[in-house]
Amino acid sequence: MADDATYDDATYDEQTQVDYIRGKGHGILSKLFSSCDGDPKGSVHRAWGITLLFIVIFFVMAFVEVATLDKGDGSLALKVASVWTAIIQFTMAILGTFILKRFPTSFSVGFFLGLVVIVAQQNLVLFATFHGYGHGTVHANHIFANLALSLFLIYGFFALILGHFRDSIVVAPSDSAKGSVDEGASYEEMAR
Repeated sequence: MADDATYDDATYDEQTQVDYIRGKGHGILSKLFSSCDGDPKGSVHRAWGITLLFIVIFFVMAFVEVATLDKGDGSLALKVASVWTAIIQFTMAILGTFILKRFPTSFSVGFFLGLVVIVAQQNLVLFATFHGYGHGTVHANHIFANLALSLFLIYGFFALILGHFRDSIVVAPSDSAKGSVDEGASYEEMAR
């Protein structure tokens, strides 16, 4: 068994060890997203574009839902939940686009990934809340609930693709590659 290589062997370099530990090339996500390996950054941006489309539809439907709840003597709490969710979705659209296009540091991409997962779970709760609600227009409640479920699934897929290709999205060099910077250094000295 001397010819069996493991990640502990000296024949592997440090990046190969990191890839082995993360499961790159071996995991189910690598197989699922193998067609995206040629353009990982473009794949993440296209997935975000589809997510933005559903966010806009959901944003409009949230205010339609408030109007139908208002006519049908719906709960004030659900009206507030609809408006609050619309605001959260709009904020996600702006924040996500800014992070992916202008500020893709390791911290911001990780923060955004966590936020996507949290908002996805919020959409699942909205689906459960509005799906069986009888006040207002039942048809509008079902459309709103199904859009929330759709956004839950789309956010989940986006979180998977962003998590898988996060190394391709982050453009800032790591601190270890820059070297050390004096604590009293100016911004210009740190940027070099």
